[in-house]
Amino acid sequence: MSRLDEHIQSFLGWLEVERRYSPETVRGYRIDLQQFCRFLEANDEECIHDLDQIDRNVVRSYLGYLAGDLDQQPRSVARKLAALKSLFKYLHREGHVTLNIAAYVQTPKLPGVIPSYLSEKQIKAVLERLGDSDGWMGKRDLAIVELFYSTGMRVSELAGLTAGDLNYRNGTVKVLGKGSKQRMIPVGQYAWDAIGEYQYVIKKKFGPQADDQPLFLNKNGKGLQAGGIRLRVKKAIQTIAEMKKMSPHILRHSFATHMLNAGADLMALKDLLGHANLSTTQVYTHVQVDKMKKAFKKAHPRADRK
Repeated sequence: MSRLDEHIQSFLGWLEVERRYSPETVRGYRIDLQQFCRFLEANDEECIHDLDQIDRNVVRSYLGYLAGDLDQQPRSVARKLAALKSLFKYLHREGHVTLNIAAYVQTPKLPGVIPSYLSEKQIKAVLERLGDSDGWMGKRDLAIVELFYSTGMRVSELAGLTAGDLNYRNGTVKVLGKGSKQRMIPVGQYAWDAIGEYQYVIKKKFGPQADDQPLFLNKNGKGLQAGGIRLRVKKAIQTIAEMKKMSPHILRHSFATHMLNAGADLMALKDLLGHANLSTTQVYTHVQVDKMKKAFKKAHPRADRK
């Protein structure tokens, strides 16, 4: 193992233990940083043994390789650069490098991207189809999608839920988000009803759920992992919509879009989604802008030439 590989393993351990990042996030960092290692092995092997040999030109060459040779999109390149920035910030703080060179490399300009989302009619169709499913797994899948759409939580947050995180009296669910930050999210009645039916049937099949037991179970009675949840959501959405990306995040985007469309406060939505910065939430304001444009064109006497 090279010196760089060793430091990457140490960094990943720090993310997992100290920062308490989710396994999925750590896995993403590992993939991106290992790709940088493989690039150095093929093009400048001295760098993986002497970290001070890695300068801005090396990082820029790597970014050029990603964008040019691999034809990766700006957003992917920016994500991989962010992983390098985090790694070298850690190495600099720990005294393993004299300079955090990645901090001096400019992040590629990203095009404005409007998140994909489902219409309210499509969401209703997905839920109605799931509601027709027989068996306890069908009731589980309905409860998963209802809870996703009702709360807008992340897939990792839903996969980490235990039965004890549900507060029926207050109508909320306790979520452990990024950076181990807890937040309480209100849950709608449709989701509560679906969860109640799901818990009723699994009590018959597996026995009562302890508070510390995973909320959503697989066929063996163990906790349903994030990958399994993605698969169930993808299958549910595919029944009514043809989209390139079929992930639980579509339900998160739908939740945020529909909330704003109905007049929800942006700051309140930020807290519900667990965003650290308001700028992250503002990506959803495209809905309000579209509505304002339509209202302006319809009402203003000089909005358009007839």
